[in-house]
Amino acid sequence: MGRKPTQPEKALTRKQISRREREQRLRSRLILGASAVLVLVVAILGWGLYDQYVLQPRRPVATVHGEAIPLAEYQRLVRYRRWDYRSYLEQLQAQRAQLAAAEEDQAFLLQYIDQQVQQLQNQLMNLPISVLDEMIDDRLIRQESARRGITVTADEVQQLLEEQFGYDRDPEPPTPAPTSALPEVAPSDAVTATATPEPTPTPTVAPMTEEEFVERSTAWFDLVREATGFTEADVRAMLESSLYRTKLAEAIEAEAPTVAEQIHARHILVATEEEAKDINMRLAAGEDFAALAAELSQDTSNKDDGGDLGWFPRGQMVAAFDEAAFALHPGEMSIIETEFGFHVIRVDERDDARPLEGSALARAQDAYWQDWLEAQRRSEGVVRQWDSSLVPKDLPTPRPGR
Repeated sequence: MGRKPTQPEKALTRKQISRREREQRLRSRLILGASAVLVLVVAILGWGLYDQYVLQPRRPVATVHGEAIPLAEYQRLVRYRRWDYRSYLEQLQAQRAQLAAAEEDQAFLLQYIDQQVQQLQNQLMNLPISVLDEMIDDRLIRQESARRGITVTADEVQQLLEEQFGYDRDPEPPTPAPTSALPEVAPSDAVTATATPEPTPTPTVAPMTEEEFVERSTAWFDLVREATGFTEADVRAMLESSLYRTKLAEAIEAEAPTVAEQIHARHILVATEEEAKDINMRLAAGEDFAALAAELSQDTSNKDDGGDLGWFPRGQMVAAFDEAAFALHPGEMSIIETEFGFHVIRVDERDDARPLEGSALARAQDAYWQDWLEAQRRSEGVVRQWDSSLVPKDLPTPRPGR
C-alpha cells in the first residue's frame, strides 16, 4: 500500500514573518554591538599598553637645546642611585653598630659616621631632583664637548671601569726585597758568631687577574640590573659622562684669568671688641704689629708670622673680612667682627693684576668652571618637564635562588 500523504504545513502569516524579521535584525544588531564593544576594549587595552611601554618611556623629563632626556633613562638612573646610596648607608650603619659595641671610646668616629648617615639620608630625599640636574648637566657637557672636538674613547671608559674594580692591566713587577750588606771577613780573622735576625717578609697581595676582573664585574652588573634595571651599557655611559665632565672642566679652567686684584694683609684675632680696640690704640701709639700678633692673636696658624696672611684675591676669606680688607688702602687698618671673633686688619700692599698661584689659582679656575656650568643651566634652551609623579618606585625584590 502507498504512504498516506501528510497534511501540508500551514502557511506563515504576515505578522509571524514580520516578527521573525525583527528578531533577526535585533540579533544582527546585538552581534554588531558586541563586536564593536570588543574592538573598543581591545583598542583601549592596546593603547594603554602602547602608552605604558612605548610612549611614556619616551616622554621627556627635560629638554636640553632640543635634545630630550627620556623618562625611562631618568627612572633607571634614579633607581640605581637610590640602590647605591642605600647600600652605602647599610655599610655605615653596620660599622656604627660594631664601633658602638667596642669597649674603647669611639665617640669621635661615631659622631663622624652619624654625620655621614645624615648626609646620605638628605641626599636620598633630594635624589629625584639631583638626578635630573645631573642628567641636564651631562647633556650640556656633551654638547659643549662636541662643539670643542673633545672625545672619549671606549678604551678610556674600559680603563676607568677597571680602576673601579681595582684591576690594573699593566701592573708593575714586584720590587725585590733588599738584601743585607754584610762586611766581608777574611778566613784568618777571628770573629764571634752572632745570630743575625732574619727579616720578616712583608705579605704581598697578588694583583687581580683579568679573569677575576671579568668575573667580579659581570657578577656586579647582574646584581645591579636585577635590583634596579640599570644595565652594563648604562654603567659605561655613566663612566663616559664622568670622563667628558673631567675633560671639559680642564678645557674651560684653562681659559680662566690667571691674574686678579689682590692684597697683602695681616690680622690679629681676639675674642672681644674691647681687646681689638685696645690693640688698635697700641698700634696707633707706635707698637709693632707683628709683635702684638705674636703676643695676642688667637689665630695660631699665623700669629708667629706676625699675623701675615700673605697675598690673596677677593672671595678667599669669609665675606665680612673680605669686604673690610679690600676696602682698605696700604697702611690702613680696620676692626671687623666675623664668626671667629674680632679682627684687627692691616693692608700692607695692593696689586690690581697680580698673578694667581697655588691654591688661589685652583680656586679661581674651579669658580670659572662652576660659573660657566651655572650659566648653561639657566639658559633658555634648558626646559624642565619633570613632576613628582615621574619618580619611579623600586623594582620588586628578586626572589631567593633566582
